[in-house]
Amino acid sequence: MDFRNDKEKLIDLLNLMNEQSETPMIVTDDLAWVIDAALEAEEVEFLLKMGGGNRTRQEVEADSGLSHEEFETILERLLDKGHVTILTDPSRSDQSTLHLMSVFPGWFEFFLMRGAETPERQEFARRLTIYFNAAREFPPELLNAVMQDTAPHRSIVIANPADSKTVAVDETVPPPVSEVYPAHSVRNILENLDEDETITVGHCFCRQHRKMDGDPCRMNLPEEACLSIGPAAEHLLERGISRRISKSEALALIDEAEKKGAVHQAGRLIPLKDFTPKYEVDIICNCCWDCCGAFGLYNRGITPFVLKSYYIAEVMAPDECTACGTCEDYCPVRAVKVGDDNIAVIDPDLCVGCGLCALHCPEGVIKLKSYERDVFLPVLDESKRRI
Repeated sequence: MDFRNDKEKLIDLLNLMNEQSETPMIVTDDLAWVIDAALEAEEVEFLLKMGGGNRTRQEVEADSGLSHEEFETILERLLDKGHVTILTDPSRSDQSTLHLMSVFPGWFEFFLMRGAETPERQEFARRLTIYFNAAREFPPELLNAVMQDTAPHRSIVIANPADSKTVAVDETVPPPVSEVYPAHSVRNILENLDEDETITVGHCFCRQHRKMDGDPCRMNLPEEACLSIGPAAEHLLERGISRRISKSEALALIDEAEKKGAVHQAGRLIPLKDFTPKYEVDIICNCCWDCCGAFGLYNRGITPFVLKSYYIAEVMAPDECTACGTCEDYCPVRAVKVGDDNIAVIDPDLCVGCGLCALHCPEGVIKLKSYERDVFLPVLDESKRRI
């Protein structure tokens, strides 16, 4: 591996970025080589001097050792690349502060969400593919063991909440002091937002990565497919990384993506330890079995699949199944098959609860059942890889 920057300084930077994050990554020379493609030497020095935590612009400039003009030039580049984010710190009289971004989730998404296809982003995409593929060199049992102990940083969500029901009680129930948006219903997340809340859409990091490395989406899903809300969306909008859309446009995007076979994932776009998010989730991704870092790497037999899920699918009316195979076509992990008796069979050990089989079943014989869990699917054998 040929580095443009000092490898040891990149390692130090990655460790510093990890210190900010609720979801740290394992720091290796390979990961340093990936981030090396996106940074100039002066930017690495800037970030190391900046350090972690919430810092005012004046504090960072004083530590940079640069002239005001040099400081502003480098900072603007790093804000546009996503290595630095602007946050509002209530403890400091609501003034904006600068914060070093986490690696992933965080900087990876910011760097490609803009949709720009610059030479450095092309090189980043090339190196990222090599980095992912290198996982095949490790024994699958080792990868399974390592990732099984890692809590998922994204949850699978469905478009509509489960059917509600009324339960009679013989006492007055006080209303909740505050409402937490149900993490398993993307429609609840969006519909419960104030009408003036900021919602943005940007390029899917995973789809953009694959496209720039010559492996475009096999499902022909829209490139702009990542929704952000609240303060995270405001930062993306201010930096020109994403564009603002209305709530109705966001819901229409969800419907369009789901019809094409997308799985909805929700999580934190800025998973920093000292950043208190306004919402439980502030990013909604529309993912496919091809490009997605979770589904795509699993289907390629590169890594295990680890995500949180709230549902499991069941064939509720097997006698009405027509063996059309639609459920097989849409399942992102091949958990559904039409058996020898011409009835769809769902493997509960594989089902990730995304709801695509239930949504697209023309006879409506498949239903979702509430079942909260962390889904873990081991690395696929070569004979079972989809890609």
